[in-house]
Amino acid sequence: MPANSTARGIGLGHRPELAADLIAGPSVVDFVEVVAEACMANPSARREAHACKALWPVITHGVKLSLGSADGIDDAHAQRLGRLARELDAPLVSEHASFTRGGSREIGHLTRLPYTRAAIGVLARNVARARRFLPDVPLLLENVAATLEWREDEMDEPEFHCELVRATGCPMLLDLGNLYANAVNRGRDPLRELLRFPLAHVAMLHVAGGAWEHGFYLDTHADPIPDPVYELARIVTAEIGAVPILLERDAGFGRFADLLAELERLRAMTTDVPAYAPPARRDDGRVLVDSPELVGLQRELAEALIAAQAPGPAIEARFGTEALARTRTILARKRIDDAMPHLPRLSAHLSALRDGIRELAASALLDHPLTPSRASSPDAWRILQRALL
Repeated sequence: MPANSTARGIGLGHRPELAADLIAGPSVVDFVEVVAEACMANPSARREAHACKALWPVITHGVKLSLGSADGIDDAHAQRLGRLARELDAPLVSEHASFTRGGSREIGHLTRLPYTRAAIGVLARNVARARRFLPDVPLLLENVAATLEWREDEMDEPEFHCELVRATGCPMLLDLGNLYANAVNRGRDPLRELLRFPLAHVAMLHVAGGAWEHGFYLDTHADPIPDPVYELARIVTAEIGAVPILLERDAGFGRFADLLAELERLRAMTTDVPAYAPPARRDDGRVLVDSPELVGLQRELAEALIAAQAPGPAIEARFGTEALARTRTILARKRIDDAMPHLPRLSAHLSALRDGIRELAASALLDHPLTPSRASSPDAWRILQRALL
């Protein structure tokens, strides 16, 4: 398959833990997806992405462009994303309808926006700017998992994404794991939620597993796909045709044979299904004005999520003590996960600490606020310094 052909069929997120098995049996997937920021930060990851290009179409998936930041995107980051997508001949680029930065505060993870017209205006403006730096391929916007709720919401999640498609002209990357998580956590029927999303504009699906923690369903990317998510994928495929489906697995890899079984189950539901026919790309031409209030709200939330000290009573009253604590815990885990891969490049003296390394990492990091950018490298140094004490 030519490297720059349109992505179709069943794919897998490329991770170092999966590379050997994928290369040994390249026909098990039709395309792969790489996390853009991993390639930007790690030369070896970039080289691996280039090697993948000889075997499969490679989709470039961004996680830190922060298209939902009310004070704008980082042009330099958008340029790097565009450069990588061109290097890889990516058939499409995907990012998230979320924000990862509030003002100068880097949150370090995808944070859901309020479902408001102001937020849609921010996304539309930032998408238009990002397109200046990206190749002329589809830009897909993905729905994200919500770990907290905004009292500013003017609509629900499906309506928000319908409005977003109209405002930006961007097709949707529908993450069914996130949709399922948000529905069950809000006490809603996932199927009813699904059928209200802009399915005619869904150009790709993500599927992943999750787990319940303290009565809250987390989209972990570390567990097998649950049956209800398979059923959502089957319904979408029957409704709109066969779109590319990507299995996300970031941890808990287990046996590759188990991943193969998940891939084959996904492939079976697309057999004999007509290919998806995308509608013409257009936006509705409306000028959406963003609100300066959103800038302040994002900065306030970002500070509460990454600060070493507990959030104050005002922000807790706005978002809820439990929701903030849950989100801070998820972000702390993500921060540790981001720092861990840097450790082998910093020291060869940590082998005796492997069993307790995550506990050590937590003790080293969580008293320090997240740095504005490239936080994983200084975090790795903090872990190393604590280990060598």
